[in-house]
Amino acid sequence: MTTARIQSKAPRPSRSSGGFTIVELILVIVIVGLATGLIAVRTGTLDAWREQTALRKLTETIVLLNNQAVMDQSFYRLDFDLENNSYKVGVMRTDHQAGGGDAASLQPGAGSVNLPILQLELAELLSPAIGDSATLIPPPSIPSLADPVKLPGRLVLLDVSTPRGKVAAGDRRGNPFLLFYPSGFSEFGVIHISTGGDSAITILSNPWTGLAEVYNDYRDFKWTLGRRDTD
Repeated sequence: MTTARIQSKAPRPSRSSGGFTIVELILVIVIVGLATGLIAVRTGTLDAWREQTALRKLTETIVLLNNQAVMDQSFYRLDFDLENNSYKVGVMRTDHQAGGGDAASLQPGAGSVNLPILQLELAELLSPAIGDSATLIPPPSIPSLADPVKLPGRLVLLDVSTPRGKVAAGDRRGNPFLLFYPSGFSEFGVIHISTGGDSAITILSNPWTGLAEVYNDYRDFKWTLGRRDTD
């Protein structure tokens, strides 16, 4: 009779670690470093994306107002708040219009879109639609345009030039604005925005085309007898 032997193997002692090994510590440091770097890159990319979006929105707003003024036969106004680094849109409503007057009868150069710039500027001065009796109201067609839009990130409004002169941050002459007429004429304007450090961009509101031209540096423009000059 064979007797079977049953041998029991003693359990192998489990390997317990009282702490991290050097290799494990190095891996943890590398992973944390990569994660931190990715967060920093993504944050910078996000800020740059927000800034580019804000600049594009401003230029598109200028083009929109030029077209909307014609469609609504209303005077649109783009107001810049240099102290709060923001801008908003309103419609100029006069007592004459509130009483049922014809907006087209008030516009400078009504029916004469191709009038010379100097004649349009003179008509602007004589127009009751932009006098002291005018009230700025939210745009009836797009009320949300009346909400202030604040520039994000490193973007800072430096100054704005209009036919009324240049207004820079800290000036006490009141906030600058651009007007857009029912005749399809928009005011000449130059907007300078800092993008951080010594960098800046220039946005030109072109009365001839109704478009907004963007330049990746600080430029001054002036209009003389229908000829545009840049310094």
